[in-house]
Amino acid sequence: MRSKTTLHNIEVTGLSDDGRGIAKVDEKTVFIEQSVPGDKVDIQVIEQHENYDCAHVINLLSASDKRSVPFCQYSQSCGGCQLQHIDINTQRHWKNRNFITRLTKSVNNQFTQIQPPIFGADKGYRRRARFGLAISKKDKQARLGFRQKQSNDLIDIEQCPVLSDALNQTLKQQREHLISTASRSEREVNLVEADNGCFIHIDKLNDCHEKCESAEKPFYEIDHLKLAFPRDGFVQVNAEINQKMIKQAIDWLELKKHHSVLDLFCGVGNFTLPLAQHCKTIIGIEGLSELVNTAKSNAQTNHLINSTFYKANLFDECRESSWFRKQKYDRILLDPGRQGAFEISKILHLLKPKVIVYVSCNAATLIRDIKELEKQGYLLHKACLMDMFPHTTHAEVMVQLKKVKQTKKRDNRVFKF
Repeated sequence: MRSKTTLHNIEVTGLSDDGRGIAKVDEKTVFIEQSVPGDKVDIQVIEQHENYDCAHVINLLSASDKRSVPFCQYSQSCGGCQLQHIDINTQRHWKNRNFITRLTKSVNNQFTQIQPPIFGADKGYRRRARFGLAISKKDKQARLGFRQKQSNDLIDIEQCPVLSDALNQTLKQQREHLISTASRSEREVNLVEADNGCFIHIDKLNDCHEKCESAEKPFYEIDHLKLAFPRDGFVQVNAEINQKMIKQAIDWLELKKHHSVLDLFCGVGNFTLPLAQHCKTIIGIEGLSELVNTAKSNAQTNHLINSTFYKANLFDECRESSWFRKQKYDRILLDPGRQGAFEISKILHLLKPKVIVYVSCNAATLIRDIKELEKQGYLLHKACLMDMFPHTTHAEVMVQLKKVKQTKKRDNRVFKF
């Protein structure tokens, strides 16, 4: 281990997955908080490990031209955006590079085509946000906002530049009333912008029901379809990237009108229903009853009678389920949460799909699951990063896997017995 805790004139050459600058000192990797590729810095080592150290900047000697002035007044304290000090193009370059490098080093990339990353607006892009609402135990002040960096304490937020204009306007209008309902018990306030207006859902709802909520259900339109969703349920936060993502999924599935498709972790039908317009039949599987019922209702609303939905826990044994047992699908799409789809990935080969498209917000679990699918004869053919969450360390990614054609071994024996 290095005995010195202060290091001078260090050049930052890379950016890690979690947004820290990377430098090499005596052949050892050092992760440096709040540094940018191209910086020259003096640093203090705060953690020492066998293969790497962690440090923070104590003196910025020469600032990289990739540095950017944060555009949000809360950037130094709020934990929501981690990368505002880095130019948006540099953020995207390193997100894409790190993902592709990690992916291609981990799986068989013999046939892989790396597709250009998908980008959109980097401000005003969020149509959904979750705020905390509570009276602080420290200073007894009511706060409505996001978590502080590396803390459970709330930062009081009046406006957020990555939220849509409509959400910021709703926050401004409702803020005073919401603050007046705060208590020492923290509640979650969900704000979402839909095509039929902005909606608020408050966890542990009490007397503010009439003022903040209505019985109307939010919906959004995509591919000429109308999709309702629960106001406290999941919806892709970035509408622009979601549209591009669905278009690419349709393309990568290589759908034909006679195909049968299985959509796993389908939610309210965000992929299922657009896909239904391009295939013979599609089945969506989701673990939450409310989402399954909403997906069924969405199919009826849009007259998509070739769509069927089932409730199933995809982390449990599924082989005896009616939608699995003795079934065959031409194409499969997966869109799990951060935990991935390891259990169901072990048995997807039994359904005999020729093409699998996997959408993920966690590259680590995606790579783990691809390795499992490789054992079943599926190889990576396409990969792409989608910057769903600009100015954060998170991203959405998509891969396409195809079944390897088995070639018969030639019998080279001269005599056959």
